[in-house]
Amino acid sequence: MQLRSPSRNFKEQKVVSVTRKDQVYIILRQAIISSQLSPGETIRKELVAAQLGVSRTPVSDAINRLADEGLVEIYPQTGTFVARLWLDKIETAQFVRVALETAAIRRTAERATPETLARFRQNLERQRKAADKQDFEQFYELDEALHDLICDAAGLVGLREIASKERSQIDRVRRLLLHYETRMIETLAEHEAIISAIADKDPDKAAKTMEAHIAQMGKMLLHLRNKRPELFGS
Repeated sequence: MQLRSPSRNFKEQKVVSVTRKDQVYIILRQAIISSQLSPGETIRKELVAAQLGVSRTPVSDAINRLADEGLVEIYPQTGTFVARLWLDKIETAQFVRVALETAAIRRTAERATPETLARFRQNLERQRKAADKQDFEQFYELDEALHDLICDAAGLVGLREIASKERSQIDRVRRLLLHYETRMIETLAEHEAIISAIADKDPDKAAKTMEAHIAQMGKMLLHLRNKRPELFGS
């Protein structure tokens, strides 16, 4: 990445640099989560840099961040690869997700305002339209957005970002499972039950419905491994 002219304000240079690194990270992360970059696939820094029109530096930074999240595996002298799905890591991520999101939804059920509920219901309506059109990409984005909205409504600073990072190992699986026959419709029904419990201001019911929703993915994971064993590490 070329340096800016010394006459430029140093704060402007920093903003440009950080923004570019973040953009590369977001693009690569999304490509991995969506399986555009498949588990086990080689990531060539020079190729990615050329495709995105950046130097190798922001690509290396992004890859290191993704490695910290367990989405990329770096082997010195060998190469960089998209991480395969590991059942033990997914199980740990599921455990953390249940703890975070059930605690968050309890607070949300206690604090939810009419405005908050309106945002939840608007999201659900858009999910219904995406499901009707079999638009998996749009549905996944709305699914993720609903969980973010619930975290935000809990009123804890930074919770959304923490929950999002902890979902990294799970997000790829969630994305793949949506393509299973009735999973998108089932997910919508589970989301409707979650929002209904929040609207009833019932923290216990809300937590139970959220836990059941998250647990459903674990039940389907073994089916995915049997059907697509090449995606999993052994």
